[in-house]
Amino acid sequence: MTAMLVLAALGLLPFLFGGVMDACMTAHPETLPPFLPIGLATLILWFLLSFAACRFVRGIGRVVIPLNLPALAVLALIGVQTLRGSFWMNAAGAWTQLFYLPLIHMGGLVTRWSGAMFPAFCACFLMMLAASCLGGKAGEKLLYSTAER
Repeated sequence: MTAMLVLAALGLLPFLFGGVMDACMTAHPETLPPFLPIGLATLILWFLLSFAACRFVRGIGRVVIPLNLPALAVLALIGVQTLRGSFWMNAAGAWTQLFYLPLIHMGGLVTRWSGAMFPAFCACFLMMLAASCLGGKAGEKLLYSTAER
């Protein structure tokens, strides 16, 4: 149970990454951050978190669900704001957008056809989910192959 709470807390890391990116872009508006490397690094981190968590938590679902629960909650809040037609003009509205900031460039590339932001946010969530599933699968495979030796 404690490991799952730790995973849920680690699932909040994109808030930190998005906040740092926002602060850097605000401090240096003339310079764009390297969005693609930041997005790839975020997905690699998600893979590695799931991979490492398999040593402490049995079952991919028990790793992937708590790690991605914050991302799903943020996506739901973004969906509510999208249905309303505007983002909230408070901290909750800002932070929901900052959560996916490290991945939004990649999400936008994948959903270029739509011209809307919500599909890009959905793509970001699916990329995080896929990275954590792959990491969990690789972690389990390594764990079970070493246990058999």
